[in-house]
Amino acid sequence: MTSGRRAGSGSASGSVAEGSASFSADEAAELAALAGSAGRGSEAGTAPPDGSALPQRFGRNVVMNYAAQGTAALSALILTPLLLHHLGKPAFAVWVLASNVVLYLELFELGFGGATAKLVAEDASVRPEEALRTLNTTFFALIPLGLLAFATGVGIAFVFPVVVHVTPALHHQVVVVVILLSLGLAVSIPGDTFGGSLIGHQRFDMLGLSNAGLVASTLVASIVIVELGGGLEALGVGVMSLSILFHLVRFAMLRRVLPGARVSWRLADRARLREVMHVSGWFMLNAVLLAIYNFCDVLVVGIVLGLAPAAIYAVASKLASAASQGLDSLAQVFFPYASSVARNRDRAALTEITVDGTRAAMFAGMVISLLFIVLSKPGITLWVGSGFGESARVLVVLAAAMALSSPVKAINTVLVGSGRIATVCAVRGTEVAIDLALSVTLAHVLGPIGVAFGTLGGIALARVPGFLFFGSKGANTPVGTLLRRGVLPHVPPMVACTAVLLALHQVAYHAWGLATAGVLGIGVYVGVYFAVSATPGERRRAAGALNRVLPRPWRLGQDDPVVTGGSNRGDDQDKGPGVEQNRGSTEGMRETGSRQVRVPPA
Repeated sequence: MTSGRRAGSGSASGSVAEGSASFSADEAAELAALAGSAGRGSEAGTAPPDGSALPQRFGRNVVMNYAAQGTAALSALILTPLLLHHLGKPAFAVWVLASNVVLYLELFELGFGGATAKLVAEDASVRPEEALRTLNTTFFALIPLGLLAFATGVGIAFVFPVVVHVTPALHHQVVVVVILLSLGLAVSIPGDTFGGSLIGHQRFDMLGLSNAGLVASTLVASIVIVELGGGLEALGVGVMSLSILFHLVRFAMLRRVLPGARVSWRLADRARLREVMHVSGWFMLNAVLLAIYNFCDVLVVGIVLGLAPAAIYAVASKLASAASQGLDSLAQVFFPYASSVARNRDRAALTEITVDGTRAAMFAGMVISLLFIVLSKPGITLWVGSGFGESARVLVVLAAAMALSSPVKAINTVLVGSGRIATVCAVRGTEVAIDLALSVTLAHVLGPIGVAFGTLGGIALARVPGFLFFGSKGANTPVGTLLRRGVLPHVPPMVACTAVLLALHQVAYHAWGLATAGVLGIGVYVGVYFAVSATPGERRRAAGALNRVLPRPWRLGQDDPVVTGGSNRGDDQDKGPGVEQNRGSTEGMRETGSRQVRVPPA
């Protein structure tokens, strides 16, 4: 492990020359070659040349994130009844509980995953030799933590059967399953470095493809195992083996993005380890706060009001959580992009990322929120039956909370990516404290819906003002600019969509009516947004996406005013000074990037 210092924004090849004395001739030459390819480039983190500050491959990255989530949901839908039927209720319950308990061993990762993605993103396109050092430093630092997690999992394996009161017939199987799953997760702790590096290179498309492949492979393997009469132990072997295999798949993907990438102890760096540890502490704190926030509501309802009200709350909470995860999948695409821009360009460029990110996050967040608010009662009635009116009211409040938080979703991600995670933790910690206090108090007064109002109160009193008035400074985005250019454009489509959904509310109590109302509501929102509020860059990107799927005679022309929405210069002037310069550097970066990472441009 070397003790070289972290390279600054100057000559990348100079940093290699300083630290290459500890490497073999081949390793030093390879790092110098990586630095040379970066030195020929422009700057990292540039946006596509369409007048937009969205990252390159934005659409592809978001789609693949959603594809991975959709594959996981479909797998759960298929696999749950199959395992329940073949294993029986006791064994199935043990499998679910064991899988969930082992997941907590991921805490031994100590926030290194987020730190790896951030630091790799800062260097990926400009100082690839430093990105390779970060990869190796975190990989080898996480190996002892993975071993510690495995030892803890083995201990849990012998205690777990007693805690959950399994039958003697299942005792040995449960011990073996927990050990196997712990082994898979222990390997994942250092292995996730490869996935974090893909995120750092803004290749969510590759990561999403590998995640979808893992889920699909696990589904097929599980079906084959149980159909052939296999039990818990065989399932554990299958899941563990595939988990380890797909870390190798991600490493192979990373080698396509970063040619010459490899795992070598000599490429680890003590100075980089100290930097990673400093950053990882904040990521760990943020992860703990998020875990508390995500799981405390149902727990509060169960403790304060009992199991029956908790079930009522959980119905709405599942829908709201799924929608929130979808928004997170969109917003997290901006995380490595903001890291790269903050490190390698003027922080003023964060303004455009925050504004365009807010527009994109609100586009998804407001559509989903309006659907949930207006159609909650007919939707839940068709889904789980007529006895869950309280669940529908809870969903309305949770959807309102999601709508209120949508304007600050991008600021949150940009702050984390640009190194202001301390601000994020401060806001998040305040929100969690307010949420818990209000939820416990209002649960006694209003029942389950009081806990939902507690969530809404935490967002209204902490998250929104915290990110608007403190976070916006870290993101270099004045509040007025964010509201005028990021939030107000969504008002016309919100009004139009709400009117359509209210008009169709009564027919939504039938399945066909609910589907029709949803499709028309989404269509009206999209249509009004692109007709009235979209920027020329957004219209061009939308037209390009449509042209890729439409037959040639129906494709939109670039001279169509609906597509262009005006001149490029007008769009750039609206975005303010510096955009023209950034767009100029984009072309050079895309050319250099294609040589470095050997992937076709977006």
